[in-house]
Amino acid sequence: MKRYNFFEKYSTLSKSVLTLALGMFVACSDSGTSSDENGGSTSGYSNGGSCKEFAKECPLSLDENSICDSRDGQVYKTVKIGDQVWLAQNMNFCTTESWCYEGREENCQKYGRLYSWSAAMGLDKSYQQKYANLTGNVQGACPEGFHVASVDDWNELEAFAKTEAKASQSDVGALLRSNTNDWLVEYNDVFGEMGGPGNDGLGFGALPAGEKWSREYKDLGSVAYFWTANEDTNEPPIGGASNALIRSLKKNINDIVGFGSLLKDEGLSLRCVKD
Repeated sequence: MKRYNFFEKYSTLSKSVLTLALGMFVACSDSGTSSDENGGSTSGYSNGGSCKEFAKECPLSLDENSICDSRDGQVYKTVKIGDQVWLAQNMNFCTTESWCYEGREENCQKYGRLYSWSAAMGLDKSYQQKYANLTGNVQGACPEGFHVASVDDWNELEAFAKTEAKASQSDVGALLRSNTNDWLVEYNDVFGEMGGPGNDGLGFGALPAGEKWSREYKDLGSVAYFWTANEDTNEPPIGGASNALIRSLKKNINDIVGFGSLLKDEGLSLRCVKD
């Protein structure tokens, strides 16, 4: 089985991967230890985290343009972009089959969790190898009233960003990437400084959270990967039942939102849109 990702809508990457475990939605403990996949011991969030069924109360009042996830009391910023309302942060609701980058809790707090597609959709592990054929809005790991962004949702976001980019003489990627130094700056001998932070002109605040691939973590600081709610229905070898469609932003590609297809058991970020 191969994995495919198109950053510039034409380049192809492929790797074989291992299958990971899936469980039910739960909230995460912020203490205790668990064994990581390489036999080590790390704090709370390794390999899905020390997950317990608990929740803290949502605050009595919230800042404007924010919501509270009643399942665990976490507060997320929201942003209106065109006719859509998006979470302006990656999801950090703990499920098994989700991870903090390199098993570090601070990465979950900053970048959100990395989910398998099945976990993001709220599905059993068996759907990593077969089609779920989902229709309509899929709440999955998203808060109540929100759903996992579909290909159509992403296309609408990109279309609006292109209009805004033309009006502001900016780039689509720059409008969506955060303006923080989490994005690594790239240097070129000919062109000098390239890539790096965006201007976050739309308030989307995309962070380069990287991905979990098999037992590896990669691309922190360089790439933001996001699951869509859509499976890859292309004929093999391009895709198939084991793959789902993604969207991505890369530090040194400013004018596009990348797309592709990755194996469902990889760990990617998750963004949600209001129903």
